[in-house]
Amino acid sequence: MHETSIPQRPHGAPIAFYGDDFTGAAGNLLEFHRRGLRGILFVETPSLERFKEATAHLDVAGVAGIARSLPPHAMAAEIEPAFQLFKGAGARVIQYKICATFDSSPEQGSFGAVLELARQCFGMQNVPIVAAHPDFGRYTAFGHHFATFRGEVFRLDRHPSMAAHPATPMHEADLRVHLARQTALPIGGCDFPTLRRASVDRIVALIDQHEADPAKATAATLFDAIEPDDLRKIAHAVWHASARRPVFTLASHGLAAGLAAHLGDRHVEAGNGESQGPVSSIVVLSGSCTPHTAAQIAHAKSQGWLVLRLSLAELAMHGENELADSLARQVCNALEREQSVVIYTASGLDDASIATGTQVCEQMGAESSAIIGGLYGAVLRRVSAARHLPRFVVAGGDTSSQTMRRLGIDALSVDAINPASQDAFMRIHAADPMLNGAQVLLKAGQNGDDNHFVLAREGRHWR
Repeated sequence: MHETSIPQRPHGAPIAFYGDDFTGAAGNLLEFHRRGLRGILFVETPSLERFKEATAHLDVAGVAGIARSLPPHAMAAEIEPAFQLFKGAGARVIQYKICATFDSSPEQGSFGAVLELARQCFGMQNVPIVAAHPDFGRYTAFGHHFATFRGEVFRLDRHPSMAAHPATPMHEADLRVHLARQTALPIGGCDFPTLRRASVDRIVALIDQHEADPAKATAATLFDAIEPDDLRKIAHAVWHASARRPVFTLASHGLAAGLAAHLGDRHVEAGNGESQGPVSSIVVLSGSCTPHTAAQIAHAKSQGWLVLRLSLAELAMHGENELADSLARQVCNALEREQSVVIYTASGLDDASIATGTQVCEQMGAESSAIIGGLYGAVLRRVSAARHLPRFVVAGGDTSSQTMRRLGIDALSVDAINPASQDAFMRIHAADPMLNGAQVLLKAGQNGDDNHFVLAREGRHWR
């Protein structure tokens, strides 16, 4: 009864998503890739013609965005072109890809603003909200969200990193209460006992309830999920509902994993291909202030890497061009002697440079990720013009978004997967021959063991 395969659609991919940061967008595409669904990730919202041309024989297409770092008044200009593109292309499932730690606030990356914009673009419907990704250590139970930290599960408002996030601290684990601070739209819930008792048809009816009785319908429904089968059931219902009309979703890469499991006909896991080889040296640009990333920077330094702290005060004093020239020279000199490099802004959440940097950014009248990402993009352009970079790393969701957009590249595709860290080397597609074909690892702040940067240089864990 229920369709369980991707239909042949000559005019473009039936699944489309906008990722609110680049690391998350890359992770979303990876979930589809692992089950054999073919896809591409655009760095900017393309024209409808370019989208149709590039996705004519693909299953999924994404746009990697920067909305997570924006205030609500700036989000519509960033997001709406992608929504209108997906609508014009006839996408069947449209996902606004969120972080699985639900990073958002009334002031930045507001999911409430996204839900309200989606109603304007796609009409009133009951939007499925899925934050969980159990395989990634993210769980929702009775509307409350939980996430792992170094092997231990924490309620989100007590999570050592997310509760103290400098931009979007999570002070509330009940996601509907969290959303109520961002929108007045009514948000319903589907807890996991209800989800497991219900048939797929019943879940489809829940998703379609706005059509059945608009007066009583909710604007969105938050779904629990604590096991992968929960995600697959939700995804099955979303896919079935989308046979009649486009379904908009607000979801982490957990929903992508569920859709991929429901629709994919084969695994493309690490171990099926050859291990990636090492590069002589690698450049890491970090705008992440998580404890995970701090430990990775410290480990890289212990292995003899050149570690350079980026001072935003120095940037304000000397300007982007002068500082980018200086950093690029130091990077090129290190690469010449086959020494790997990390440039970073902060080492952990208690780094005093965070407060100082915030003050500097306020004086400069710009958001920190835009300033840092702009500088990192300028550094990479200078380094890549001087020598070919076969592989590099950008750490931090907001920073990676701004950095990659400054490089002038067209799109990314999945090149190799690390199943342990659940991230991928992405292949760059660009007109610039010095960047085209290079691999980039977009590392989320919470991702990877202490030796993750060293492993990225070695490459052998990615296949």
